[in-house]
Amino acid sequence: MRKLKLYKFLILLLLILLLVTSCTEIYNPEISADTKALVVEGLITDGEGPFAIKLTETVPYTADMTTEIMPVRGARLIVSDTLNLAYVLSETAAGIYTLPASFVARTGNSYKLRIETSDGNIFESSTEKLNPPLKYDSIHSFFSTDKFIDKNNNVRNVNGADVRVDLFGDIEDVKKPLCRFKTDVTIQYSFTYNLPDTIAWHYFCFGWESFVLNSTENLTDEKAVSGSQTIKNHSLGFVPYETSTYGFNMPDSANVSYYLRINQYTMNENSFKFYQDANSQLAASGKIFDPVASQLSGNMKCINNPSKIVLGLFEVSSVSKSAYVIDIVNVSRSVFLFKVPYVDFNQTSVFRYRVWDLDPKGKPQDDEAYTEIPFTNWWFHN
Repeated sequence: MRKLKLYKFLILLLLILLLVTSCTEIYNPEISADTKALVVEGLITDGEGPFAIKLTETVPYTADMTTEIMPVRGARLIVSDTLNLAYVLSETAAGIYTLPASFVARTGNSYKLRIETSDGNIFESSTEKLNPPLKYDSIHSFFSTDKFIDKNNNVRNVNGADVRVDLFGDIEDVKKPLCRFKTDVTIQYSFTYNLPDTIAWHYFCFGWESFVLNSTENLTDEKAVSGSQTIKNHSLGFVPYETSTYGFNMPDSANVSYYLRINQYTMNENSFKFYQDANSQLAASGKIFDPVASQLSGNMKCINNPSKIVLGLFEVSSVSKSAYVIDIVNVSRSVFLFKVPYVDFNQTSVFRYRVWDLDPKGKPQDDEAYTEIPFTNWWFHN
């Protein structure tokens, strides 16, 4: 009796396998390893310009690993708006096209990008509306210990500040707000190095370096805790307290400051979907339903040759900017945030000084081994 049941089970299993394999058809996709594609990287906001759009060409799959990404030169770019105004961009560097200084993006208007490349192809973006800017309601931070990859790519448990915001508590619109955050921290240090066997001679050493806090786009979609638009404790990132995490070699007596800059972009649906798909692709872990590169589509298309591949995004988003100095008290495990002016390090008004490079032991090297650094104008120095 047991043998009969076993035979029946094996026969049933064999029939199922035959049925599955009979419905399976081997698919060999035709992929051109030498296919090139235009890559568009552009952002305009309601903030201060000038705004630039970067054009590059993808490297073929068969190319050598050392092959550099090629800029697309000699193209004609035009940004037009709903008022029928057209702005011609100038190529200010290889593959970098800049809007006129007179260009001002206004909320409520819509914008479109047109690209005419030297090979005769014409690319256009979809029409992108500039939505009014949103701001977070409040910001707070608390002392925390978290895993962090230091500059030597070592995973360490370090103390630091966990920075979070509450958003959209006053919004009554039924439509869910779509935002992303770009947050970075600038570590600034200064210390005095006394020369050995001397009293009067010493060096004043100072410098700074910036670090982006998030490896993927920081979106607000998954943080809602209710049916309303209110979002509580949205994470902006973790700021390590220990300077060795950032690769700085300095004495314990050094003065260190942590300058946090927050850019909050209010996006339209096209841009939000692009970043959402990009995050999904970066989070892929080899599962059968993980997204692939071909699924990541932007808002650009080739109008004279629809089969031609174009990647990237022409983003139209409003922006709100804020900045804080973080005071981390390691002994009492307290974190304090002090609001300060937002400094754009790309501004020409930022002064430039020279800083001594240090050898592995923390001592100044010879007179020729110095580098020029931006010295932000809000940081007091006497």
